[in-house]
Amino acid sequence: MKKQFLSKTVFWAITLVFVAGCTTDDGVELNENGEVIDPGTGGQIVSGNPGLNDFIIASQEEIMYTVDAQTGQETAIYTFPDGIDFVQLPDYSNGKIFVTADDNSINALDVADKSFLWDQYMLEYNYSNVGATSTVCNDGVCYASGHSGVVVAVDESSGKLKWYYSTDPEGDLDNVLNENRTPIVYGDKVYVFSDEGFYGDRPPSLHILDKETGVPVKKLELPYEVTGTPLFVGNTMYMPAKNLYFVDLETFAINWKLEADGMGTPVISGDKLVVNVLVEEGIRSALYCLDLETKNIIWQIDTGVNTLWSPLIVENVVYTNYDKGALRPEYNNGKPIALDLQTGEQLWFNEDLSLDFSLVYANGILFGYGHDILRTENDEDSVGLLAIDANTGEALWLNPLFEYGYHMLPLVVADNGVFGPSFYRGKQN
Repeated sequence: MKKQFLSKTVFWAITLVFVAGCTTDDGVELNENGEVIDPGTGGQIVSGNPGLNDFIIASQEEIMYTVDAQTGQETAIYTFPDGIDFVQLPDYSNGKIFVTADDNSINALDVADKSFLWDQYMLEYNYSNVGATSTVCNDGVCYASGHSGVVVAVDESSGKLKWYYSTDPEGDLDNVLNENRTPIVYGDKVYVFSDEGFYGDRPPSLHILDKETGVPVKKLELPYEVTGTPLFVGNTMYMPAKNLYFVDLETFAINWKLEADGMGTPVISGDKLVVNVLVEEGIRSALYCLDLETKNIIWQIDTGVNTLWSPLIVENVVYTNYDKGALRPEYNNGKPIALDLQTGEQLWFNEDLSLDFSLVYANGILFGYGHDILRTENDEDSVGLLAIDANTGEALWLNPLFEYGYHMLPLVVADNGVFGPSFYRGKQN
């Protein structure tokens, strides 16, 4: 089956180490939270206890797995009927996995019991891998959008439908060629970004819904389709839609924009914003670090061919990929790289890894799918789900069960939170 680019916000839950500031044996200075202050001074560039990571949620074809985060050993949780594949990222809450399948349904599984709990079709059965989004669970309710552009909210415990909303201009529910992005829950509202219509002159739009009822609060026409996952911070929405727009959430006025040939998913740490941008008329990409106050570019680095990766910021380090290009345009060849947030200086670069998707960080470890080129002479045993040391870039383990085929991006369940890629931000509170 065709490999799908899968890709929802990362819940950063970092255990605080209560120290007054200290220096480790290798000369690395830590702040009062136990975080590395200057990642360029020693071998350690981020803090984090890998022992807190429990398991990764993963899938291969119709089987849902958990993968031990320490060893890479997989455990089958549930096998769906033949032909069922899974769409984008799962979500995890209260010991349960929530995942959208390509039959236009939301499904719930119990991890401990390895049991199927319920499914809920997004109003109609429609077998396709196009258009359905990830599931986002928030305060006991799961949200997703189906193949026909219909957004649903269902009860997390029972799967019972609470409300639905169609992003079709006429409100049609069935057989509508309309795609949405993964709903974003922020405050008391759900933000849904719909793409241009497959036919006619339907513009891309932002639909703002009441979180509890699904009643539309506001609808705005957008200048372009979103090209990454918007980021909500305070009263500002940072919206990548070809350009990067700084939007006031009260007035929806555009306060500022960064123009480009294409814009990826932004991430923010303190007074800095980092985002992947298409340059040279869309032929290549670059990573920009902006000062949020002055809007000046602090630094930028080349990130290879025109792939819009989703960078991660961990303490004072930026993680992303440098795409060296592949023989076939539908594949990526991302080389993981770590950069100093303050200066853009390269901290490490692993030429011997080739990654398909953006990275996931959890407690000192990076996770992703790709090829560990020097692992074995047999490629079949050197491609799969990877764990990478975030301090050195060294591959720690690889599970070749997830070599090829249709699978989701990894979601990491840890003692201190749930971790996904930087666009895993269904709930941004």
